[in-house]
Amino acid sequence: MKKKCAYLGPPGTFSELAVINYCTGKDEEIIPYDSIRELVEAVNKNEVDIALLPLENSLEGSVNISLDLLFENEGVEILKELVLPIEHFLLTPEKKSITEIKTVYSHPQAIAQSEKFLSSKMPQAKLLSTESTAAAAKKVAEDKKGAAIGSFRLAEIYDLEITASNLEGELPNTTRFVIIGRSKKFVSSQNNTDAGQKKRCKTSIICTPKKNRAGVLHDILGEFARREIDLSRIESRPTRKKLGEYMFYIDLAGNLEDKNLKKSLKEVEKKSGYFRILGSYQVVKLLSQKEKKLKKTEVLQ
Repeated sequence: MKKKCAYLGPPGTFSELAVINYCTGKDEEIIPYDSIRELVEAVNKNEVDIALLPLENSLEGSVNISLDLLFENEGVEILKELVLPIEHFLLTPEKKSITEIKTVYSHPQAIAQSEKFLSSKMPQAKLLSTESTAAAAKKVAEDKKGAAIGSFRLAEIYDLEITASNLEGELPNTTRFVIIGRSKKFVSSQNNTDAGQKKRCKTSIICTPKKNRAGVLHDILGEFARREIDLSRIESRPTRKKLGEYMFYIDLAGNLEDKNLKKSLKEVEKKSGYFRILGSYQVVKLLSQKEKKLKKTEVLQ
């Protein structure tokens, strides 16, 4: 039986690109859902085995709804992280000079990330927002005019021409996705052949302090600092239970078998009113569309 993997649709989004980039296609059935909340509910209801959640973009920041849902749903664990380079292409019904294009459609974020290219190369074009890059590509394909900003995958789906590439310029535009499921099996270095495998892992936790007082966050983070545990990310979000009450989402370098990390987590748990390990998992870097037209993946060193 094929493993069912849910992603944020429609087909042609960067979420789908990450899924088909990572999955072999032989053992997985990928299923689009309309919202991030529906993705998590599908995992909770066992409609799917795993789901792909967008977590953070290097330019736009965190996807807050994903953080909130990880906090709210205790039965869900992070199993793996995928890092996808985001590349924007100018898609048209037929090859033409960009100076001839009068209208460009796309999602507001894609337009914003392509602003430098659009203002310098296509000042004549009117920029119109759509609900997704996929919706923009569909409109251009149906109307047979204008241009859309979207992924290489959208060009394939809607039979569009790639008129320009690298619209994002030199911006380091990447999106972090996490694969979630109901499994409690965290990554173990014993399952890997090389001793350096621990360094390729990340551990994520959510905690809330017992009391809101001055220096409480310093006390929590101090447990990691004194044991030289690297923090790659820390973010606060309201718990939505009480005004002024916040949870902290923390990403840490390391594997749960690391003794120092284990000690740190035990001490942080003692200082927390609420504490949960979201997962300890590998980070996988997906190759860009330029590097491969959907080839294999490589694990971060």
